[in-house]
Amino acid sequence: MSADTLPYALLMLLIELAAGSLAFVMLFDARRMVTGGYVQTAALTAAPLVLLALLAAAGVHGRADIDGYVLRPDRLPALRWLLAASCAASVAYALAALAGGRALRLAFGGVATVLSLVSLAWLAAVVGEPAWSYAGMLASMLAAAAALGGALMAMLWGHWYLTNSGLPKEPLEQMTLLVAGAVALQLLLAIVALAAPVRIEPLTESAFGVSLAANPALWLRVGVGLLFPLVLAVLSWRAASIRGMMSATGLLYIAVGAVLAGEVLARGLLFASGAAV
Repeated sequence: MSADTLPYALLMLLIELAAGSLAFVMLFDARRMVTGGYVQTAALTAAPLVLLALLAAAGVHGRADIDGYVLRPDRLPALRWLLAASCAASVAYALAALAGGRALRLAFGGVATVLSLVSLAWLAAVVGEPAWSYAGMLASMLAAAAALGGALMAMLWGHWYLTNSGLPKEPLEQMTLLVAGAVALQLLLAIVALAAPVRIEPLTESAFGVSLAANPALWLRVGVGLLFPLVLAVLSWRAASIRGMMSATGLLYIAVGAVLAGEVLARGLLFASGAAV
């Protein structure tokens, strides 16, 4: 990954992480499956992520291409406004969560989640021109958001069992299953992206001067960033089902790191080859 593409890769990771975290917490909060303290902590975690994404977007230069990778810089101003609105809603969500009003926090949390997901869809249009399709690029980023945000929020919820062992096991079971499903979807989309030709190939050769299939970063992406966290999520679900909450939380710690490493590799491969793996 070159120095020019790094800001875009960072922006993608931050928005994916923020959008996935907000959506994950809202899903379980709306179903009354998590405690108020957890929601407060999650909201205070998500808001800075949106702020960092806004700062990253503000620092991105509007270039039409980077090393032959075609971008849509004309869409960056709207993306910054979307992120600014999402940041304001996320801060309001965190304040509402701290104040303890359920209806208000669900309202602000819903708005923040929708705005962050719209920001994600808009960013997919900014960077997805070379990929095999916009729908494929968007699906890849949504699955990444679910895997990244889901793993982080599931790991965070696992800590609540350390202070209250009487909490029901179903929330963590469902969280880990959702993370496993998101990673499995990522694997499926990566296979489709490898099979489908890119619309605009950035370079004649991928990173390290080899084809994509021969690029070791691709197989690290598949092994470390997809297969490994998939196994970890399934094992975490199994541990949660027998109330091994400490083990499940520990496995989720590793899963968060593996998914994050996989996403870094995926974004590097995207800008090198145009393949949304």
